Amino acid sequence: MKIRVLHVIDHLGYGGAPVAVKNMAERISGDEIEIIVCALRTNPDAMEIKTKSINLTYGRYNPLAFWAVIKLCKDHKIDIIHAHLQKSVINCLLVGYFCKAKIIIHEHGPIFRGGTGSLYRLLLRMLGSRASMAIANSQATQAALQKTTGLDEEFVSVVSNFIDFSRFDRTLYDRDRAREKLGITSGQKVVGFVGRLDPCKGVDLLINAAAILCGKDERYRFIIVGQGRQRQQFEQLVLRLGLKEKVAFTGLCRNPAELMIAFDVAVVPSRREAFGIAAVELMRMKVPVIASAIGGLVEVVQHDNTGILLDKLDEQSIAEAVERLVRQDVLRESLTVNAEEFSRRFDGEEQVRQIADLYRRLCP
Repeated sequence: MKIRVLHVIDHLGYGGAPVAVKNMAERISGDEIEIIVCALRTNPDAMEIKTKSINLTYGRYNPLAFWAVIKLCKDHKIDIIHAHLQKSVINCLLVGYFCKAKIIIHEHGPIFRGGTGSLYRLLLRMLGSRASMAIANSQATQAALQKTTGLDEEFVSVVSNFIDFSRFDRTLYDRDRAREKLGITSGQKVVGFVGRLDPCKGVDLLINAAAILCGKDERYRFIIVGQGRQRQQFEQLVLRLGLKEKVAFTGLCRNPAELMIAFDVAVVPSRREAFGIAAVELMRMKVPVIASAIGGLVEVVQHDNTGILLDKLDEQSIAEAVERLVRQDVLRESLTVNAEEFSRRFDGEEQVRQIADLYRRLCP
């Protein structure tokens, strides 16, 4: 008998958690384990997943989604519910009162949030014992989850995110063509960012650092890849700082590797980060990375070995780190080589084995 697993997530738009679900579903589903993916709401930019997927059409907080998950579990004889992101986690913990399926909560980072994160942590403390086990995407996330729920260390397994090596392969892309498409001329130095345009990602800090760097050297150009609710605010900041010709916003890119190839340096200036999948993708693409020393990023970026960790998260520190990498060819090459080698541990082989083993443990 196959182990039937229902992955439940808030939505399947582009982001760290949805990408993680896509990678797990496509790599694990097979003869022994059958995976169905359910998104609680439809996202207009939803990713395609090469396994069975269901997009519910309810709003963000519609309680009918709760009953829909119960029905899916009964109709498909689900053995395990694997829940991702805060609405789905709480929804599925409540589903556990009406369904025999075992529940795995998979923490990707909402536990670190302010605002709605406070309510999420409260509900986790109240309902966390309903789960059969938990997965954290980094040691930092594991510690936060244990602190919030009081669950034993043995209850929370650390399984890192992984990336699609068939896509993040520098040899597949033409750097000159990518730079030409972005309007980059010979001799210009490109500093890149990939991620959600959200306060927690620190894009404002990078833009302020751009003002410092462009004031010293006209060769700098900044490429910001991603979408989010703060884009208009960031574009206004660029105009106020007189950086219209220096900073470009690309919007959503379904395959960021196509643009990463154009970068000379990348910055991950997050104010909070559970793992840092963009850092791993950049490392795999042989782009030297500068990152904030917070959360799971310190488990991915090793200072002066696989990248540079910022002593202080502000625009001046970012600018100094970028200058250091641009000027020091030997350091840049060393970081690039070490980072690419380190990134190989995120190819998915070990992570897929870990998750499949957890499923087997729950359904022997």
